[in-house]
Amino acid sequence: MSVKNAAADVLAAVSVMTHAQNACARLNPMNAPMTLHQLQQRADMIDKIIRARSKLQQLRNRAAALEDALTRFKARREAKCA
Repeated sequence: MSVKNAAADVLAAVSVMTHAQNACARLNPMNAPMTLHQLQQRADMIDKIIRARSKLQQLRNRAAALEDALTRFKARREAKCA
């Protein structure tokens, strides 16, 4: 790693940290009550996360089923050729 690259990496890291610090400063405290709009946004986000997890699990199950089917197909094909 050259000195020029290291300096650029440090500047990039400092920039990210500054951005994160500014974003965190704008957050509401945890003990502050949420508005109705904020509660609705939170509920929508939770619903989307639950739906995404469910769809991801369905994809995993389907991928496993397809892999099993492919294995059975290859075994039958090899048995026919033998």
